Amino acid sequence: MVRRIGIAMFYHESHSFVPYKTDIPQFENYGYCEGEKLVNEFRNTKTELGGFIDVLERYHDIEIVPLLCAAAIPSGIVTASAYSRIEHQMLTLLQQEKALDGLLLALHGAMVVEELQDPEEQYMIKIRSIVGNIPIVITLDMHANIKESYLDLANAIIGYKTYPHIDMYETGETAANALIELLSGQQFKVKMKKLSLMPPSINMRTSEGPMHKLMEESKVLESKEGIFNITILGGFPYADVAQVGAGIIVTGTDEEIINKALENLTNLYMEVKEEFLVTLPTTKEAISQALQLLGGKPVVLADISDNPLSCGSADTTELMREVLTLNIKDCLIGGIYDVESIEKCKEAGIGSKVQLQLGGKINPQYGHPIEVTADVIAISDGVFYNSGPFQKNYRMDLKNAVHIKCEDVEVLLIGTPMSANDPEMFRHIGIEPSVKKLLVLKAKNHFRAAFEPIVGDIIYVDALGAASNYLRNFPYQNVPASIWPLNKEDY
Repeated sequence: MVRRIGIAMFYHESHSFVPYKTDIPQFENYGYCEGEKLVNEFRNTKTELGGFIDVLERYHDIEIVPLLCAAAIPSGIVTASAYSRIEHQMLTLLQQEKALDGLLLALHGAMVVEELQDPEEQYMIKIRSIVGNIPIVITLDMHANIKESYLDLANAIIGYKTYPHIDMYETGETAANALIELLSGQQFKVKMKKLSLMPPSINMRTSEGPMHKLMEESKVLESKEGIFNITILGGFPYADVAQVGAGIIVTGTDEEIINKALENLTNLYMEVKEEFLVTLPTTKEAISQALQLLGGKPVVLADISDNPLSCGSADTTELMREVLTLNIKDCLIGGIYDVESIEKCKEAGIGSKVQLQLGGKINPQYGHPIEVTADVIAISDGVFYNSGPFQKNYRMDLKNAVHIKCEDVEVLLIGTPMSANDPEMFRHIGIEPSVKKLLVLKAKNHFRAAFEPIVGDIIYVDALGAASNYLRNFPYQNVPASIWPLNKEDY
């Protein structure tokens, strides 16, 4: 008997405090497809969907039923019309399909929609109402904000174990294997502990620090018989929703062992929570530190408050202005989202000099445009493929890119906000980042996966931006008043 397994993705991380919203074009620009195109787009990619496909294709008695992928770069909250369209499209596809035997669904877990704080819960409720009591396994980003009600909607919940998120593919594999077990008659118990913690993500990397400690302990507990998977969530603090924050999910077969694992990890989370809080250097302090370190491998100034994968606009100017003023030789800044400047450069052509108002167009409160005279070095369509390990082989589209030089400082302009997480962003247009002395990147932690082998010191900068490390900068209205660290008097 052939078993029909649906696969789908609805993926967005939403920032409640930026003035722009995420609409259908933002999904179309990044990942929006249905049916067989989904399989063609994601086969051989290091993504959740890539993992789903590879596992399911190993079974001759399984038919993959590709449904819908709708994914967009993190940004402002999703418009009600975009959400409704995607939800309707998914539900229509399910209604038109013959009955499914199981469903694999890749979610982020931190989507917010106009007038809807938890759209992914609503999405799952409506899906469940159509597909009935079949096994459903979902995957989540480590920065998901979910609540216990998800446990009633999915038979297993599998989250990333790495940050930078280099295990998207493995997460998809684990989820698909869980679904195979469920189809074979295995019954999982899934339990969750929601914590009143909203840690900033700057010190949430899994290679060191507090999240590393939690992940190492979870590996020990996961090795015990009776536990299938442990997911530790850090939450996404820029979503102003009641369910914001950290959590622990344990999937297994032995309730006593599951409860003990939840207790151990909850205690450890509370013990290490203060380690998530760090103080960052100001723009001037960070540049001063970087100048003293120049000489070996490139030094990185990470403009974390304007990181697009934390919903930054990629066009704030505080750090860029200081670097341009100092005119640091062998310095590369990128990528700067500036469609207006790109069009001027394209009109002028390669080899021309142009007058530009650089950056500062999306969120002027984080710095006004910078007047520069620039040489146009190269122009591209902005299409490249990640070299990995973060989302390896996935097609990226900058919607045009231009390489300019402002005196001695090079800048990569891009046509859509995108974090500088892969060197191919620069290499595709002829820039080799590894030979620069200073890299000023619109990025936070994901870039480390591909850049650490080619760079030296990395300095995070406390510049102005929508993804500030200091959560008190944001006017929360819906998060619990008692949540940590907002309840700290000294924070």
